[in-house]
Amino acid sequence: MPGAMPEDWEPRATTYDLPRFDSETQFAARLDAALARIVEGDVTAPEAIRSALYACNLPYDYARLGQPLSTVYELLQQARTGAARAFSFASVTKPWLSVIEAPGRTLPVHVFADGELPVSEEEKAHLRQQGVELHEQHQGPVASREDAITVHVLAAPFTSDMGAQQADAVCFPVPHGGVLLIRDEKRIPPTGIQLIRKRTVSALLAVDALHALERDLGLTPSAFPSSTPAACDAKLRALFPEITEALYFCTGLAAEAAVFAAAVSVLGPTPVTFFYAQNGYGGTGQLISEVLAPSMPLKPAPLPVLGMDAEGRAITLVDGILARLDALAGAPAVVFLETPTNPELQAHDFEKLVAGLRAYAARWGHRIPVLVDTTLAPLYPVFQLACAKDWPFLLVKSGSKYFTKGKSTLGVVACASDPIAKSILARTRALANDADSLARPSQLADLEAGLSDLRPRMATIRANTLRLVDGLRSALAARGRDITLYAMTEAQAREGLDCGLVSFYLPPAPTDHADLVDEFVDHLLATAPSLVKSRVSYGQSSGGGKPDWFYVINPQESTQGSLPQSVKDAQKRDNVQICRVSVPEHADVDGLLAAMEPFFTRKFGPRS
Repeated sequence: MPGAMPEDWEPRATTYDLPRFDSETQFAARLDAALARIVEGDVTAPEAIRSALYACNLPYDYARLGQPLSTVYELLQQARTGAARAFSFASVTKPWLSVIEAPGRTLPVHVFADGELPVSEEEKAHLRQQGVELHEQHQGPVASREDAITVHVLAAPFTSDMGAQQADAVCFPVPHGGVLLIRDEKRIPPTGIQLIRKRTVSALLAVDALHALERDLGLTPSAFPSSTPAACDAKLRALFPEITEALYFCTGLAAEAAVFAAAVSVLGPTPVTFFYAQNGYGGTGQLISEVLAPSMPLKPAPLPVLGMDAEGRAITLVDGILARLDALAGAPAVVFLETPTNPELQAHDFEKLVAGLRAYAARWGHRIPVLVDTTLAPLYPVFQLACAKDWPFLLVKSGSKYFTKGKSTLGVVACASDPIAKSILARTRALANDADSLARPSQLADLEAGLSDLRPRMATIRANTLRLVDGLRSALAARGRDITLYAMTEAQAREGLDCGLVSFYLPPAPTDHADLVDEFVDHLLATAPSLVKSRVSYGQSSGGGKPDWFYVINPQESTQGSLPQSVKDAQKRDNVQICRVSVPEHADVDGLLAAMEPFFTRKFGPRS
């Protein structure tokens, strides 16, 4: 029914209000009560249905665990089958692979499939080397075993009672994905499944979850635009002509999972040191340290984005990497860099980095690939850098932000013509096929559309961002206060580092909140509800020329949520956490600055 769905339930919603996060149990109870009221009261007005669904809130950590429609579909499967838990995936293979890959598993896994398992022979051999038993073309029931976890992979949807099954888990396919039903949470703990799903693939995409629910109700599935990888390739190469190959994934983390594992596979089997920022996006750190490192020869090497030496001189992430090269003594390594970094918006000296990597290669005969995430600066021409023309650079990024205007979760991996980079991309493709983690047609449609106007859109966002930066500095200076602020300069923007993020540390002031930035965010939500949302994403666009929201967050409670507390504490300045603002294309900058004024006056005094 048009207009009956809350804005953050819509299939093209990719981020959610942080204050609306809740537990899945409470969400399920509220949803049951809301649906009962709608049915019993014969509620048909779209606005009344929308209000009832909005009041259900959202399961906790939603931005990384799924989407409301996928959860509703999972709850339906759970109720129908009596399963202890139901998990949907944007993959037909990950429902059963996640049981194998879940960290902390102690029992061997025996997989019984009605037909052929849709993974490569190489992957099957790898699984058997891990002690996994694969039984294909299995006929009849699957017996339970105390000394092993048994998984039954069906060729068609499951419609029976999980309580009558002997297998610990049942998996079945759905269009563009699959479902895992768990009989006993003690045998297969949900936390491990959630970790694998959110860091390597995704819940069933919202469009596909909607279609599944519509089919269950006997409705014709809603129509959505679709596109192809070839169409997206053409748009991508129009912006970055050096790209020779590209892959598109269902999420940015799915892209990272595949290309990180591919790099280790190509460079191994000797353990591969993996350099990355310790206080960047928490999901990347968790993927490297908790998911990949235990299952492959990968040695995590997290380093601070900014530090100080004994003399008080600044040490950059690149400095930290170069200082550790000699200790590798010829062993392989990979460098992963966000540029600019999140949330401190530091641009890297790639010329300095590659000069050091060339010296290492000359001494030891090993070229160290550089994986670059340009999500925050989508037009950064990494392959045009002089140092990148004959060095193994790969692009790996989320396309869920500027590339798709926040309309689809998406990931991108691309390379130019370097042989090592192309080998890594080829291996990435193979791993993606086994994980069934490539993007779906509806996602590609949003990517094609977003790439079409990316350059002029980013120019407008840059201008809006610079206005906000000037306004913030002016507002604090008028009160005799300095502000530590990070943003891209006009000179950096001319180099392709267009970015709509501003990160800053407010001057210290008393607060009754956990942190001053939390009080600042709450003030903006209360003062400017038509301008501000507390959401973790960026690159947002309402569409249709309508005004866009500003997203304002405390990153340590959202994008950095999975980082150790010690890392978060080290990021503070004068015991104040950093604040991040995402500036959109259609932005009321003056309105936002006006909304900040009462807070600044209350905390720092009136303008002088």
